[in-house]
Amino acid sequence: MRNRPRNPLPTRARTLALALITSMMFALAVFASAQEGQYRVYVANEFSADITVIDAATAQVIETISISGRPGEVRPRGMAVSPDGTLIYASISDFNPVLETPEDKILVIDVRTNEIINEIRAGGNPERLAISPDGTQVWAALEALAQGAGYDAATGEQLGVFRVGIESEGVAVSPDGRWAYITAEATHTVTVIDTQKLEVVTHVLVGNRPREVDFEKDGSVAYVSAEIGGSVTVIDTTTHQVIDTINLGLDSRPVEMAVDPIRPRLYVAGGGTSSVYVIDTDTREVIATVRERMGRRPWGVAITPDGSLIYTANGLSDSVSVIDAETLEVIDEIQAGRGAHSAAIGVAPQ
Repeated sequence: MRNRPRNPLPTRARTLALALITSMMFALAVFASAQEGQYRVYVANEFSADITVIDAATAQVIETISISGRPGEVRPRGMAVSPDGTLIYASISDFNPVLETPEDKILVIDVRTNEIINEIRAGGNPERLAISPDGTQVWAALEALAQGAGYDAATGEQLGVFRVGIESEGVAVSPDGRWAYITAEATHTVTVIDTQKLEVVTHVLVGNRPREVDFEKDGSVAYVSAEIGGSVTVIDTTTHQVIDTINLGLDSRPVEMAVDPIRPRLYVAGGGTSSVYVIDTDTREVIATVRERMGRRPWGVAITPDGSLIYTANGLSDSVSVIDAETLEVIDEIQAGRGAHSAAIGVAPQ
């Protein structure tokens, strides 16, 4: 009787390989969809209570979506995109995080029409959002309550709410859909949640005042920007332990990040220096800094699914900088609303 051949790959390697294949298939699907349609850039404007919509092909503002008639009281902040690029999720809250109000919600925008088609109740001042790779779950950091919460994307039903660190801020879901990572500014931590068992796994100490979190394409590591620490913390997603810290300088004040879908790069918006830091994710070193012609205080950053253009939301110049990802030069600046906070890329099929 023949012995069964042993699997040549250990469990962790098989998991990473599967995650990489899934990520590549998703990138190809979005890229193919984009070839038949167009990219739209969405910019959440915190102080004008609206979302600017930009046609990436013409670099022109094509619409402004009003969130509230009470600017200065109600604000859109973090955004997330559905796996196929056709839905934009925007977190909405008021400027009084102590009380839960009807303004604390998640809006769903159809990229094809730029209309709000749904809303999810999300009490507790939702700050940032993430969508699971299969598009069935929405995860939010509830800043006022020091909580993270998961919701059913179709029904809006709350799947679970979890105690995380104080002033929860950033959230991301791993490419295999298994983990939700949620940052907390005041406790300098990342809370790891098992999205299948719906339970907290651990808390990880990271840099000072962590803002956003993002996963590498293959899901092997997570990156966490530390605004006051001026760094990016690298977490191994197998052990949920810190394995590296990439220093950008204490004056950098990094917030949003974007993983390049094509190249081994991570783009980090540095609000303190009005720069975008380009990190080689193989060497974990800064290989370029985009400063010339940048708008003031870029906090948000997003990259098109084909990896060609990078957009930053510039909060102090109320604008969007457009960066060519090949030359790493600013090629345009587009006026947005007041207090540009975050950026997201949608795909509108033709």
